[in-house]
Amino acid sequence: MGTRPLSVVGTITGDGRIVLVDDLEKPVPEGGSHEGLPTPVNLELEWVLGKMPRKEFVLQRVAPTLRPLALPPGLTVRQALERVLRLPAVASKRYLTNKVDRSVTGLVAQQQCVGPLHTPLADVAVVALSHFDTVGAATALGEQPIKGLLDPAAGARLALTEALTNLVFARITDLRDVKCSGNWMWGGKTGAEGGALVTACEGLVGLLHRLGVAIDGGKDSLSMAARVGTQTVMAPGTVVVSAYAVCPDITATVTPDLKCPDGKGALLWVQLSPGKHRLGGSALAQVFSQLGDQCPDLEHPEILASAFRVTQSLIQEGALSAGHDVSDGGLLGCVLEMAFAGNCGLHMDVATVPPGTSTLAVLFAEEPGLVLEVPVATSVAVCRRYQEAGVSCVPIGHSGPYGPEATVEVVVAGTSLFSEPVGDLRAVWEETSFQLERQQAAPECVAQEEADLRRRQGPSFTLTFDPYEEPPLLRQMESPGPWVATGGL
Repeated sequence: MGTRPLSVVGTITGDGRIVLVDDLEKPVPEGGSHEGLPTPVNLELEWVLGKMPRKEFVLQRVAPTLRPLALPPGLTVRQALERVLRLPAVASKRYLTNKVDRSVTGLVAQQQCVGPLHTPLADVAVVALSHFDTVGAATALGEQPIKGLLDPAAGARLALTEALTNLVFARITDLRDVKCSGNWMWGGKTGAEGGALVTACEGLVGLLHRLGVAIDGGKDSLSMAARVGTQTVMAPGTVVVSAYAVCPDITATVTPDLKCPDGKGALLWVQLSPGKHRLGGSALAQVFSQLGDQCPDLEHPEILASAFRVTQSLIQEGALSAGHDVSDGGLLGCVLEMAFAGNCGLHMDVATVPPGTSTLAVLFAEEPGLVLEVPVATSVAVCRRYQEAGVSCVPIGHSGPYGPEATVEVVVAGTSLFSEPVGDLRAVWEETSFQLERQQAAPECVAQEEADLRRRQGPSFTLTFDPYEEPPLLRQMESPGPWVATGGL
């Protein structure tokens, strides 16, 4: 029969007693009775729990009062971008990565920084399991608390979606092998926040079930509210989803930095909520001190699952040169970050805009999706792969020349919205980081790096040998001793 895969250690009787049976001398047969055996513990639960007060949670569900987003009349894309790129949630995190060791243990295969300028934009973290193999583990994070203020269930679903659209850029075994840690931070005992927490849990559990992904751990902090004088200060309800999975090849990770300059790379937009451009809870709404009334969501989880598997297949085939997820900052923020990391210009061209949708909504809505860079010669075939899987994938431009003076041009529906050097736009994106770094480092050093980064070129490397040349084999001596090498160098 072999060894049983589990051991039965007890049964639930429902009689209000905990009984521990000493069956070392005479084992109880399965399904048998323990009558006549010693019972070192035979405890009436009422004796222990009878005086313990029961906790009561009175939960309310109150729909938030929402107002449509009202942006300033005549607001241009460039003016909006000036604010969005400075928002801490969107702006550079260089002030964090500058002060830490990002490669402790020597097993870190993908750290936070990517590209020739070490720009902190990596989507996924990858570590090796040993120094002698390419097997490892990948992990990625997702959180969307601002959108949860409009719709707690949508905010929780988008947190999981963001974690998965980050994780997808490392090669993993399968979507159903992904496990998550759910960390809840909520003022769950205040007003209607308890009901909002339940709504968020229900939304997250439903999406987990439909994707076949599981949460196997986490923690909660449900007292995220404090009295200050006569006011209650409360943190926005947040669930942080940490997704992780086995990575069979740590060398196959795709990073956001553009790698095919001079028009050799095509940009493809993979839409997970096609046709939707909702600005509620977006960075654009936040920089104008608003929330809006409609936030993004993932109405069709099967699209995410299909896009995840197609992307994984393309990574395994080496078909993607760069990739990034659409999240804080929207489509335009995603594309610009790819240019910033690659120190490369680009031409972005969104050919069509749905009727009744503004240009700002197309560029700044934070609907879940991916932007990929692939060689121009394969772009049609890659688009077809997604479309055959039921996923919308459309070309939105191509890479430009390399260097900080290279131009970033954005065109929507045939209208050019702005054209600027990538170095100047990156300086706006880096400005908030440098302001924060002045609080923790020598200001004169920070000023030097800020001035240099705007026009910085990537490092150049020159080899004094041909790395593809096979070294000659050593001739085996007629009477080799144990000290003689007989293999290739």
